[in-house]
Amino acid sequence: MDHDLTIRLSVPARRKIEAKEKYTHYRADLRRDFLNSCGYCGDSDERIDRIGFHIDHFAPMSLFPALEREYTNLVYACRFCNVSKSDHWIGKDPVIPNDGKKGFVDPCSDEYEQHLQRLPTGQIIGISDLGKYIVKRLKLHLLRHELLWNARRMRLLREKVNVLIEELERRDERGTPQHIELLMRFRELTMSIEDYEFRANN
Repeated sequence: MDHDLTIRLSVPARRKIEAKEKYTHYRADLRRDFLNSCGYCGDSDERIDRIGFHIDHFAPMSLFPALEREYTNLVYACRFCNVSKSDHWIGKDPVIPNDGKKGFVDPCSDEYEQHLQRLPTGQIIGISDLGKYIVKRLKLHLLRHELLWNARRMRLLREKVNVLIEELERRDERGTPQHIELLMRFRELTMSIEDYEFRANN
């Protein structure tokens, strides 16, 4: 089976941020550093109410209160991943997130993609014992993650279709009107699907 798609479009990276009074004040910074997407599943906040995105404490705040405002411990996360992860932690040390089989991997680490991959269908799977644990714990197998990923890919494809339509319109070739009509119909249908998706999530 082909595993040629990564979990996220790109790996998020936290910048060095000046300390703030409350961890909630980092929301805009996190959104930027996590590329407007959940660090765990890659779902974009573009078509979802941003209030539905949470600030997750990678090492749980309830267990490690000293890390409450530590930016390197914060993750921009969709509510599905954040609620599923909750305060779960395998040990008593905040710098040891897993034992190789159970626990988590910081989503800003390149290692994250070594345990999880995405099938061409958009489904997320674990490719190691630790990856399988993460998928199960965070419920990354949920159909919503698969559908939202495909919707995101559809938007990228539609951008290419728009460029193609413009190119075909510039040409004066026999048969081109039918091609343009077909591409425009595709564009309209994908936009109507997205409008429904947006209304359903708000």
